[in-house]
Order: sequence, then structure tokens, then C-alpha cells
Amino acid sequence: MAGSSASWVPKQHGAWAMIVVPYLVGLAMTARVRPLGPGDALLGVTWLVGYFAFNSLVHVLKVPAKRRPAHYPPLTVYGAVAVLAGIGTLLLTGWSLLYWVPAYAVLLGTSLYLASTKRERALLSGVLTVIASCGLMAVLRIGPDVPLPGAGEVATMTVVTAYFVGTVPHVKALIRERNDPGSATRSLIYHAVLAVAVIVLVALGLLHPLWVVWVLLLVARSWWLPRARRTPMQIGLVEIAASVAALMLGVLA
Repeated sequence: MAGSSASWVPKQHGAWAMIVVPYLVGLAMTARVRPLGPGDALLGVTWLVGYFAFNSLVHVLKVPAKRRPAHYPPLTVYGAVAVLAGIGTLLLTGWSLLYWVPAYAVLLGTSLYLASTKRERALLSGVLTVIASCGLMAVLRIGPDVPLPGAGEVATMTVVTAYFVGTVPHVKALIRERNDPGSATRSLIYHAVLAVAVIVLVALGLLHPLWVVWVLLLVARSWWLPRARRTPMQIGLVEIAASVAALMLGVLA
């Protein structure tokens, strides 16, 4: 069973950050327009356990058939808990959450298809998973009897999503494609474009000026880390700092 431990709990920092940060930012936005309730907390549990179930299913799909039974226990447990938590969330929050099912079916269904064809590490797969996770901000914020998100909120959700999308090529440039100079260049260009977009949004008054400091540090990190002597621990610590900063800006700014 040791070989199946990865399917029980995702160990990558990025996986945890892209689950927690969008959820907390979404809660902060939602708290400004309506009282938070037990359904919001249970939605977080549903999404967390649901991600574990999704991660387990990816493992089942990508490994050879003879090794799949070792991955069935976590898939069964997480899947069952996610279904129960999901039903409880619907009972507490209302059936309007089901409006999001088609969008998530496309995002996660495509990711599972890529996993079944042994392309779970493709750039598209990572981006789709990130978008699905960051979509939780909109799921929380948009609902009946509350106003639609304002331009500033949409800008915040977009930038947080763009940040986590950028971690996909960034980490590839540092680890799996570390010997490909073009990978680091693509990551740098992406973050430079993101910086320009953030500066424009700040100039329009849609984001707090501190977002500019944050995004310029992202550009510096995407330039410096591929050229520096680094360890996985150092990479992880930098990403933790960037994610915490994004969370603070998204919640407080």
C-alpha cells in the first residue's frame, strides 16, 4: 500500500494553496454582501474532499490496470464523503449551486480525459484544474438575493486565478523542464504580461496598489529562480510566501 500513499493526500504545496486561497478569498468577498453560514463551511469541506477524490481518480486512470486496485480505497472513501458533504451543502445553501455543474463537468472532465490518456502532467491539465479550483470564488460570491460581483471583485478573482495558472508553467520551468531555456522564458513572459495587466487594473482603481508590489516580485521570482541554485524546499517556500501574500491582498485589500 505504500505505493498508493500519494493518492490519499496530495503532497504538493501548489495543490493545497490553490484549494485554500481561492476559498478564503471567496469567503471574504461573500461576507461583504451576506452573512456566512454553515453551508459555506460545508461547501469548503465538499470541495476539499472532492479534490482528494479527484486526485485519487487521476491516479486510478493513469496507472496500469494491474496497479489500480491499490488506489481504489482512497477513491471510494473520498468519493463517498464528497457525495454526502455535497448533498448536505445543497440542503443548506439551496439548489442554485447545481447551475455550476456544467462548467465543472467540462473542466474536470477534460482533466480526467487527459489523465486517462497519460497526459495528466500536460500544461492544459494543470491549467484546467487551477481554473476549476479558483472558480470556487465565483461559486461562493454569486448567488440568489445578492448583488453580482463588482468590477473590483472580478479583478481580484481574475488576478488570483491568473497567479495560480502561472504557477503551472513556473514550476514546470523549475523542475520537469528545468533543462529547457524556452520553458523559463515562457514563464517569464507570462508573468510580465500579468504584471502589465495588474498595473492597468490598479491604475483604473480596481485593485489596491500593493498588488503592483506583489506582481513585480512574481516577475522577479520567475526570472531569478530558473537561474539560481535552488532546492525543492526553497521553491516551495517562495510559493508559500507568494500564495500567502495573494491571500492577504485578496482578503484585506
